[in-house]
Amino acid sequence: MLTDLDQGVCAAAGFRAAGVAAGIKRSGGLDLALVVSDLPAAAAGTFTTHRAAAAPVIVSRERVAAGSARGIVVNSGSANAMTGPRGRQDAETMAAEAAAQAGVDPAEMLVCSTGKIGSHLPMDRVSKGIAAAAGALGSGGTNDEDAARAILTTDTRPKRAAVSHPDGWRLGGMAKGAGMIAPDMATMLAFLTTDAVVAPDVLRAAVCRAVDRSFNLITVDGEPSTNDAVLALANGRSGLRPSPGDLAGALEVVCGRLAEAIVADGEGATKLVRVRVGGARSVEEARRAARSVADSPLVKCALYGEDANWGRVAAALAKSGAALDLDALSIAMGGVTLLDRGEAAGDEAAAEAHRGLGAREVEIACDLGAGGAEGEILTTDLSPGYVAINAEYEP
Repeated sequence: MLTDLDQGVCAAAGFRAAGVAAGIKRSGGLDLALVVSDLPAAAAGTFTTHRAAAAPVIVSRERVAAGSARGIVVNSGSANAMTGPRGRQDAETMAAEAAAQAGVDPAEMLVCSTGKIGSHLPMDRVSKGIAAAAGALGSGGTNDEDAARAILTTDTRPKRAAVSHPDGWRLGGMAKGAGMIAPDMATMLAFLTTDAVVAPDVLRAAVCRAVDRSFNLITVDGEPSTNDAVLALANGRSGLRPSPGDLAGALEVVCGRLAEAIVADGEGATKLVRVRVGGARSVEEARRAARSVADSPLVKCALYGEDANWGRVAAALAKSGAALDLDALSIAMGGVTLLDRGEAAGDEAAAEAHRGLGAREVEIACDLGAGGAEGEILTTDLSPGYVAINAEYEP
């Protein structure tokens, strides 16, 4: 049984981190993080499929393909996306300077950015921030939390998770994301570390599986980002080699908790919403139908207003392309069945569901009546707060 730890990327032995204020954000807050492995590490990652992928995504995607890395440098406040040849050069310079400060091979330093699209990095500030972060590297709790805070943009709180396996190896991670969340591998970043002994191909398979079952099953606003990346490093410091199944299970737990934390901190969100779809022909169709509901502005507005409008849910299911039987379709909201095999339950049920939708965490459960497969997506409601944040976005 895994044991939960109140840590993040420093939970695993042999990893040091730091977060500093480099002056990239206008707020003056922490905005540059550095994570370094004391030993050579296997590396794996998944990245956005966005056609406007940011320069750091392109650089890190190329480097992680080698299967090894020693560190990750991350800035917030500027996405370094759609910045042309200079953007690529800045990403490479950022990685090279971080590698030099950490004393590792430049090719083994991965790089990520998050923030506003279209702005060039203030490289003089970035350079000073990298030097400061390298000088502050450590494995203590303050280092761990500062690194997690330095990668935030519109997030209201850091997101960390870690576990310890009974055999003695550990796995931890940190993530950021609150808006532009609809990963497809929003502005979403996640970094995972373990001191287990893991071959690159095993790590790659485990990361892909964990991402598919966590980050790819969340949405806040249906907007994928130019900068999404999930990176994992395994340095073997524990000397313990877990089974592929145990590694994948631990990754799935940590990624699942980070993914849920992202949705819970969604921009302007007042509710964490779990959309469950059963009775589908396949898992893929169940997830597609659930995502259609989770991304529907009409459904999300109804959730904010605690309006048990099952008709909007039915419409979203029907437009998803997933097979369904309207005469067998069932929908429940807030723990109350509102449509039972094609028959509406009436006003009394709607009033009871309205009360159920007043909770912080709510569920929409649907049965398509077309098969036996199930799927789930986590989402949020859509509030005036989301509009206000994105009408005035300035990191």
